[in-house]
Amino acid sequence: MSSTKRLSKAERRNRRIRIGICVVAIVVLLLIAAVLFFQRQVRRNFATNDQNVLSANVSTGSISTTVSGSGALVSDGITETTIPAGVKIKKVYVEEGAPVKEGDILASVDAASVLAALSDVQQELDALDKQLADVSDEEVDSTIKTFIKGRVKAIFAEEGDDVASVMYENGALILLSLDGYMAVDLQSAAYSVGDSVDVTASDGTIYTGTVEKATAEKTTILISDDGPSYQDRVTVGDSDSGTLYIHEELKIIGYAGTVESIKVSENSSVSASSKLLTLTDTSYSANYDSILKQRKDLEAKLQTLIKLYQNGAILAPISGNIDSVSYKEDSAGTGTQNASTYGSVTADVSAVVSSQKDESVLLSIDPGKKMTVSISVDETDVLSLAVGQEVSVTVESIGDDKYTGTVTEIDTSTASSSGGVTTYAATITLDRAEKMLAGMTASASIVIEGRDNALLLPDDAVRRTSSSAYVYTTHDESTGELGGMVEVKVGISNGNYVEILEGLKEGDTVYYTEPRNNGFGNFGGGMPGGMPGGMPGGMPGGMPGNMPGNMPGGRNTSGNSGGMGFPGN
Repeated sequence: MSSTKRLSKAERRNRRIRIGICVVAIVVLLLIAAVLFFQRQVRRNFATNDQNVLSANVSTGSISTTVSGSGALVSDGITETTIPAGVKIKKVYVEEGAPVKEGDILASVDAASVLAALSDVQQELDALDKQLADVSDEEVDSTIKTFIKGRVKAIFAEEGDDVASVMYENGALILLSLDGYMAVDLQSAAYSVGDSVDVTASDGTIYTGTVEKATAEKTTILISDDGPSYQDRVTVGDSDSGTLYIHEELKIIGYAGTVESIKVSENSSVSASSKLLTLTDTSYSANYDSILKQRKDLEAKLQTLIKLYQNGAILAPISGNIDSVSYKEDSAGTGTQNASTYGSVTADVSAVVSSQKDESVLLSIDPGKKMTVSISVDETDVLSLAVGQEVSVTVESIGDDKYTGTVTEIDTSTASSSGGVTTYAATITLDRAEKMLAGMTASASIVIEGRDNALLLPDDAVRRTSSSAYVYTTHDESTGELGGMVEVKVGISNGNYVEILEGLKEGDTVYYTEPRNNGFGNFGGGMPGGMPGGMPGGMPGGMPGNMPGNMPGGRNTSGNSGGMGFPGN
């Protein structure tokens, strides 16, 4: 039999209470120690001494905001040299990368094929000349009439106007009202068919109107077309309003010629066969103009073939370097292509030649004078750009030199979206410098806003809220307190400096806490009284997550989220 004295129920309860009190005391001591440690760490991290409190004087200088981007350099002004349809190439004398001067021989041609092409073009010209003769007597009627009576309600044409232009802009030369009524639609259901209402024009004239149609969504009211103006804004009754239109409209149209005179006026009544307009320059019909344009194109082609026949070769139209050679031997191997650089030219008459039924590209020449780079511009900045703006360009692979370019195109018709951000393309053109090559990466910087003689402060010295900005103008070295808060109005910022518009003058001194990242997170900016703004980011949260379990008395007290378990019965 055990000699251990069994504790009574009351003694066991008292023992558990004492143990619980001890646990509580230990936890309280731990909390006090944590608070003291935290306070000491705060004082250590935010003691306002010469190392973490900075001062700055308001100075005068220049500041600007920029749009930056990068892209690959592309040669600009590349010119394609073509082979006329039907012309046979005998030999190509240049290869990619070779330098050429204007007038150098690029490829020799077969003279017989050039003569055949000339004959074909001349036949096409003869055919067009016959067509021109057939249509040269065609004329647009010099008088425009109406073949139905009505009232003139709108005249879009003026004397001297081109008929086609007026039609493009307005869809008609004149508008006639045929049934004697103007109409106005109201978004109202307060009327019934047949109701008589007052319609007041913008000049104050009152007309009597009649409800023609009435539905749950729309009411149509008619008034006489004698007097009211087309598209006048009218008031119906006391408050409803709408725009007058022609109830039954006839468009007077045309397609060629120039308006010489207008025979009618707005609101005049016209009868059938009345003259409305007279025209001049009606002898050239649209068909005539189309054929004439085709003939001019053939004339240019004929001139090219004549020069080609005289030279016996295709010559370089500009000086530069061969960018690419597009001409290929045909699949049967009937073409002859010399890949050597330009040198002595010997006509290889015996060589088998190749030709194309359609005009094709022989090669392209890079003049080597200009280059372009396309950069992506954020949607928030694209409206700040304009064609002609100066651009600073650097090409890191060839050095730190800065080159001056110009914005030559802003493409807002095509957008690119990524990660919720929309961008547009801007093209920059610059002079080609030595060592610049197509494909090199260029960085561009465009000044979109700038100020000279602006009051400036370091951006870190200005504290901002959602609605204002302020600075501190005093610093107590003994207490570390920042004070003398002054509200300021800021202008543009480049990320390093900010423009001060109001609140300070040149030479004023401001104080600010140096941004730093400490063990508790990022404490930025001093609050009045020296307490740095923002709570520490690394503050331990909550009570210990797991208190020891299996306390005496048999109760499992594993804690959750800092929860405390006390002994139970």
